[in-house]
Amino acid sequence: MTQVADYEGLEAKIRRLEEEFLTKEREIGEWRRRWEEKNRELESYNRELVALKELYKERARELRAVMEKLEEVSITDDLTQIYNHRYVVSRLHYEFERAKRYGLSISLIMLDIDHFKVYNDNNGHLAGDDALRKVARLINGAIRETDIVGRYGGEEFAIILLHADLIQMEEVAERIRRTIEEAPFPNEESQPMGRITVSMGGSCFSDGMEAMEDLIRSADEVLYRAKGNGRNQIAIQRRLSEKSTNLHI
Repeated sequence: MTQVADYEGLEAKIRRLEEEFLTKEREIGEWRRRWEEKNRELESYNRELVALKELYKERARELRAVMEKLEEVSITDDLTQIYNHRYVVSRLHYEFERAKRYGLSISLIMLDIDHFKVYNDNNGHLAGDDALRKVARLINGAIRETDIVGRYGGEEFAIILLHADLIQMEEVAERIRRTIEEAPFPNEESQPMGRITVSMGGSCFSDGMEAMEDLIRSADEVLYRAKGNGRNQIAIQRRLSEKSTNLHI
């Protein structure tokens, strides 16, 4: 009887162990199912995250492009597509202070189209706009890569020459003057000088200048002197305290 009881007890233990094993197996299966479900959810989240990252990158690129375009528009003259007055003044101020601090060379040329009102009156404002655009392109083609040109206002342009001494400024100014004089313009023969020409005043940064306005004022003064001396010429202010030199053509 004892052996039978022991055998039955052993069978009961085996059945309990089998039931426990099956229970654990079902639990493990449930855990595995849940884990696989969570893993699928995680993979789905990862795919969504990757898609969101790509969307963010695309939107960031679009935003940068818009911001760059807005920046370009804010510093560009609508008519001539060169720098506008605001940018020229801002850049000149920066470069002037930099030149003053580090002892660098900087020059400024102020350019005015001769008898532009006559051209406008004879040919109309649309032709005048075309002439302004062409002059801007011609100036851009005649300056150095490091130079900065902008429309200062009306028919007046400003050219900032970085790291340019007096001789280099004269060379650039003469190249601009000659390029514009030789370029054909519609109906320019009706101009007082028989063609479209420009007058220029140039000034280099010197020790007597304390602010950017001194450089502008100096270039302006010799520009008006060039115009008063017959136009189609370049006047250079060699020092703040010296008289200008006119390059007659």
